[in-house]
Amino acid sequence: MKKQDEKTELGLKRAINRLIEPDENFGVAQLDAIYHDDMMVIMIDPNDNKTTFKKDAFKELIASKLEGEERTKNSWAKFIHLEVNEDRGHIVVKRRVNFTEEKSELIVILDFVWEDNRWQIIRENILIQPL
Repeated sequence: MKKQDEKTELGLKRAINRLIEPDENFGVAQLDAIYHDDMMVIMIDPNDNKTTFKKDAFKELIASKLEGEERTKNSWAKFIHLEVNEDRGHIVVKRRVNFTEEKSELIVILDFVWEDNRWQIIRENILIQPL
């Protein structure tokens, strides 16, 4: 991946920041690298409806948000918790994004695993709340 991948809290934060604030070269290949092959995403909307995604389906959703102006519109983040315990990482972050037609605040709970000399998201829980 990139040389900033370190098995530290700072390295973990840098890994997630590549998703939060993608540069012009960030695309599907980078999503593929940060999303673990066994990744599972559980998304709960404001009406308590649950949607689950595996890696490829979630990659498609996120890749569609990287097009045009959406790339820079969704960079707000407030880190609530970040920790590294050997080969595992855990982040809780609030995000303000436009996943649907209206702006929402998300509480995102991410579990990472350190494999292949990089942090990879293995589980992501997203709780969507209207702003």
